Amino acid sequence: MADLFQAGLESGSFQVVARVIPPRGVDFSSLMAQADSWKDKVDAILVADNASARMGASSLIVAEMLKRAGREVILTVSCRDRNRLDLGSTALGAAAVSLQSIFCVSGDFFTYGDHPESKPVYDLDSVQLIAMLRQMENGTDIAGNSVDSPPSFFLGAAVCPTADPLGPQLAKARKKIGAGADFLITLPIFSIEQLTPLFNDMGPLSVKIIAGVFLPSYEEIGRYRDGSIPGTFIPGELVNQWKDQGPEAFLSSSAGHVRELISELRSSGKVAGVCISASGREAEVADLL
Repeated sequence: MADLFQAGLESGSFQVVARVIPPRGVDFSSLMAQADSWKDKVDAILVADNASARMGASSLIVAEMLKRAGREVILTVSCRDRNRLDLGSTALGAAAVSLQSIFCVSGDFFTYGDHPESKPVYDLDSVQLIAMLRQMENGTDIAGNSVDSPPSFFLGAAVCPTADPLGPQLAKARKKIGAGADFLITLPIFSIEQLTPLFNDMGPLSVKIIAGVFLPSYEEIGRYRDGSIPGTFIPGELVNQWKDQGPEAFLSSSAGHVRELISELRSSGKVAGVCISASGREAEVADLL
């Protein structure tokens, strides 16, 4: 049975997704209150999995809590931190508590995060993870062993439309679709023009595209340089404009920019929805919407 996010995406309804980052601690009250403020404003909540290689509480536990609270949830599963055994058991656990929508990512490397001496796993990459989960739906695991009561998944994957060169990124996106991805979420864009190469070079797509948008912090803009935020390219003129503003003016200006971008994306008909990330500014998302 399809979850509401899947049903909405497949029906052509413009989907609004907001991302949460699990806390580094065991008090989830702020996160749950944040999710409550989004009620009737977002179609699904994307739960990050040790985003940017920074440790946080278990994404599966957070996703289950949100699901029990009546929220539509997309669970992120990162290959960086797990081998195929753990990836399989995580997916089965998710399916058992009715978390069908899974966003499959390879994961940012540890040099970007707060545990640089960690040992990366990468037993599988995101393409292989998608293929493994599709195989599990058909009754066997990646080693060919039978899976009792096979799960059902709605699978997403990432694509970076601002990659330079773009060719390798598009080639991998095609592999993700070929492996069984149902939808793609782009890494953050800051103008609709940043999507043009993706649509021009990918050609007709058999999956839905959700555009990622990002509400950055003033501190990030002050430190920004190409590559300082993995997969995120902020146009130079926008960086300079925001850097020249004080913190208060920046908050208003950046929120206005994202609001206009979401409106433009919605009216363009080019994408099936947006996924909003906010760096410490999650409380502003409800007002933004």
